[in-house]
Amino acid sequence: MASERMRTLLPYVSIGIGILVYVLYYYSTQNWKQAQSDYERQQIEASQSKKRADKKYLDEAKPWISSDGNKIYKIVSRKEKNGLTWIKLTELNEIVTYNLRQVESPNGEKYSSNAGNIFWIKGDEAIFENSEKKTDNLKSPQVYKGLYSYMADANSFKLCDEDQKISISMLGDNIKIEQAYSKINRSGEDVYLEIEGAMIKKMGREGTKKIDAIYPYQFLKIEDRKDCK
Repeated sequence: MASERMRTLLPYVSIGIGILVYVLYYYSTQNWKQAQSDYERQQIEASQSKKRADKKYLDEAKPWISSDGNKIYKIVSRKEKNGLTWIKLTELNEIVTYNLRQVESPNGEKYSSNAGNIFWIKGDEAIFENSEKKTDNLKSPQVYKGLYSYMADANSFKLCDEDQKISISMLGDNIKIEQAYSKINRSGEDVYLEIEGAMIKKMGREGTKKIDAIYPYQFLKIEDRKDCK
């Protein structure tokens, strides 16, 4: 009697087990799909966040000017690959690009290549050492404000925050400065000038020793007035 009842219930038990297995399979599949979707979304968000960070880094990256003003380096690309941060550093005057990866450093940002090139940023200063161990000491531009005059192929720039006169080198945006000065129609008189540049060493007019000068990386503005206020 009991065995006959079991035979009667067995199909229903089998159906119930089948339904239970299907339900478990369905929900596990949905959970897996949701987990996969969440993972893919997180990966996309992380990738987009990294791209935004890299773009912000490049937007804020300033050029690096050598101590003689003859070389300008600039980071033109930055990305992660296989867990490492890579940059492309271009020497703008020679149009040479170096692929460098970030390495551990006790301070600043340090990058190197298998060829032995090293680029090391330390605050507002940096160094670049090529594979032949030739080193360029570099500075990033800052804004200089002062009173500028130009006459007979010579210029003078008196800094607003210092009682010091210094010359502006003939490199970079110097031609733009001279053109802007000539439009004011002054000859040897002071006008207010703002530039973005870096302090470098250049050969003096006599050609016997080097003197301090400002490399004018970018001309900002000039005004027809004789004060810094």
